[in-house]
Amino acid sequence: MENNHKDSSSLLSTPDAENLLRQHNMSLPFTFWSYIFTLMLQIGVKHSEESIRVDALSAMILIVRTTDPKEERQKFEFTSVMERLHRLLQKENGLLVKKHSVRLLFLLLNCPAMLKLLCSGGKDGSEQMESEGNENNSSKHAISSVLEDLSECLTCEATCCLGIELHRLVIILLAYIASSGKLGYEVLLGPVTARGSNFLEVIMEVLASQMQYETQELLKERCLLMREALILLNRLASHTNFSKPTMEVLTSSKLCATLTIDVANRLPQTQMANDLAELAQKFRSRVYSFLEEKPLTADGSNPNASRKSLNFQEQRDSLVDRPIPR
Repeated sequence: MENNHKDSSSLLSTPDAENLLRQHNMSLPFTFWSYIFTLMLQIGVKHSEESIRVDALSAMILIVRTTDPKEERQKFEFTSVMERLHRLLQKENGLLVKKHSVRLLFLLLNCPAMLKLLCSGGKDGSEQMESEGNENNSSKHAISSVLEDLSECLTCEATCCLGIELHRLVIILLAYIASSGKLGYEVLLGPVTARGSNFLEVIMEVLASQMQYETQELLKERCLLMREALILLNRLASHTNFSKPTMEVLTSSKLCATLTIDVANRLPQTQMANDLAELAQKFRSRVYSFLEEKPLTADGSNPNASRKSLNFQEQRDSLVDRPIPR
């Protein structure tokens, strides 16, 4: 049964399958594929078997990949999709279901309208949306739930190849969200765990957890994960508008400041590829440069850290259909 499932999932992921679907897409209206997408989403939520959920998600990924990211993807019902993705991302699901759910979410957010909705808490700025309070509240709740699910994906210990890959895909997704500008960056600052931690703090915990492994087992996978985390942290730490609040968040409490300094000190000493070592050294330099300007208090916290002072110019990156992470 397991082998059959693996073969089915692989078949749905082949380039030939996508090309075939694109050919049919030329003659069939979007409403047809939207109906199939919704049907697959309902099947994935209704059935708890991992094999069924993986195949349903694989089919949805194929459908979304063949749609226009700007004109067609925004026609998928945002709140309904987010509510169902929340159920597929919950911790009781298998790693493969979560991985496919993250990939599907990444594709959907390649639609500028959907990315804007997620970053704004379900608000699109229209008068109609403002008047539909219940719908707006539902969207906000669904978004909050999905973000919490993503944080749980990161806080779960990654002890296998698939678990490490899931961590990496979530960080790539967060980097994409942050690249959209001020609202996207603020998604990384909001509390997403039961204890009130944000994504930046969780990512630091991921880095710290990966450094405790001294064996060669899964070394390549762990290096790829740390590389994505360091790329994101370095981009934020060197950004004109986001560098200061990023470092303030990472040194805003004794626990987080200690973890940040520990990670910065240990990263360059670990065995890693040259590019990863360079990323680690850059992050270490930025941490210490900030600490020299804003010294810590006796309790280890940064007295000037404030998560509320986020007066940035919005970064207006062009939103294009980015390659889905494998």
